[in-house]
Amino acid sequence: MLILVINMKRYLSIYRCLLLLNYHRALIHKADFLNGLFGSIIWGVFSIVAIFILTSRSASVFGWSREELFVLIGVFNILIGGVFRTLFSRNFDRFTHMIQYGDLDGLLLKPIDSQFALSFWYISYHGMVRVALSVIYTVIVLSLAHIPLTFFSVMSFISLGIFGIMTLYAVWYLVMTIIIWFPDLHNLVEMLFAVDTLSRYPPQVLWAMRVAVFLIFFPITLTVSIPTKALLHTANGTDAVLLIGTGLGLFYLSQKFWKFALRYYTSASG
Repeated sequence: MLILVINMKRYLSIYRCLLLLNYHRALIHKADFLNGLFGSIIWGVFSIVAIFILTSRSASVFGWSREELFVLIGVFNILIGGVFRTLFSRNFDRFTHMIQYGDLDGLLLKPIDSQFALSFWYISYHGMVRVALSVIYTVIVLSLAHIPLTFFSVMSFISLGIFGIMTLYAVWYLVMTIIIWFPDLHNLVEMLFAVDTLSRYPPQVLWAMRVAVFLIFFPITLTVSIPTKALLHTANGTDAVLLIGTGLGLFYLSQKFWKFALRYYTSASG
């Protein structure tokens, strides 16, 4: 237990240094802030229009009303478009380069966990613009829909949101680890970005698909839908257990799979 506490303090200290380093880097590239603001507004408007079109001839879609779908979009932009993109996207972008050009060699020699270093080295602060705008949007939508924000619903949303992000992170890491064997797969990140958009829709959408497709993408749909249900006061214990169990299970699996894959890693020099 003492060793675990010491390691946690050590990694928290390292992460604080990374936060500070990336903050100073963000100050140098101020244009990223404006790009993040512009991109968030454009995608936000596009998402709202899409929901209007989707519900133009029906009061609900797979049991979700128009107002609930608007909240779902807001939560997607908070968790996936905002927090996940801020913390992890840039790190996954460099994943292929690290392995293909042998930069992973130096990282493996560092006295820190390689998965930690690969996952948290860069923080894209401009993504927090999207988080802030999405939070404001979601609060407004909840207010217009007369859905109260309570302390319990907010805390449930934050807790389940953390496990939602953990689930998505683990899925990404499991997929990206395949690059150890196939370093020329440059488009895996683009594929994962495209797949992430599925979480903007209710998980019931996948139920009409084939079983194989459902099983592959189902964990991704949980990342947004269950935290959204917490805000809508419709989440239950089964939802919470399902998301928490999926997040912890996939995260554990991502660690084991990464350590297994490293046995087959050969540096750029051979």
